[in-house]
Parts: sequence; C-alpha cells; structure tokens
Amino acid sequence: MKTEKYKITEQEIEAIIKLTPQQRYAYFLKRICDWEEIWTLYEDGCIVLNEDKQGVLFVFLFPFETFASHYAIKQRGMHGTFAKCFKLNEFVSTIANKLLANSVSDALVFPVPNGFGLNVPLTRLIADIHKELENYE
Repeated sequence: MKTEKYKITEQEIEAIIKLTPQQRYAYFLKRICDWEEIWTLYEDGCIVLNEDKQGVLFVFLFPFETFASHYAIKQRGMHGTFAKCFKLNEFVSTIANKLLANSVSDALVFPVPNGFGLNVPLTRLIADIHKELENYE
C-alpha cells in the first residue's frame, strides 16, 4: 500500500472528468492497481447503490477519494454521502462477493457529475483488475 497520498490538482480533475467513460475506466484500472485502493460512496454505514429502470443495482466506484467526494458534492441527491476506501485485495476477495450475494451485479465505474460512468459487470471488473495486476508482478 502506498503511504503517500496522491495529490490531484483542480486541472487534473477537470481534464479527467472530460474523458469518455471508457477512457476513465482505463485510468481507473491503472490507478486502483497502482495505489491498491478502491473508493466508493457510503451513507448510514452502508455502501450507496444506484438502481436503473430495470431494477439492476449498481455500486459506485472511483480511483481516488477526490473523485468520489467531487461526485457526491456535485451530484443532486447525494448530500450526506462520503467517500470510503477499501484495500484493493479486500474489495476483490470479500466486498465484491458480498455485493454479488446481495444481487448487486454491476458497478458504475467513475461516474462524473452531469455525465456518466461506465456500467461494468462486477465479474468483468474483477477479471480486468486481475489482468491489470499482472503488469505489477
């Protein structure tokens, strides 16, 4: 685990949130594997979920606290939520399995205010994380 906190400038935030959802997904994978952390939103002791019109539940995922907090502050209806960090290995080995067991089969990866994130099945996300981690061995 990295001990130094990654500093993100306002310019970097603005540049990255303008990327396409696919480009942000690639950035997300590299950053979470490099820093061995993954961020989500929490409220009242629970992971915040989103539900689409078909009833599919999504977990929100971000590469850094800055982006999770930025989304929560700027997105309508997210007041009272805060960013929560999981160690990447804990997320992959435990949290993702708990989500899947509770019918949360998808992730909304790196959504941005007034924009979109990439909808990724959790099983694909886990496979992509393992593939990216091969670059770090």
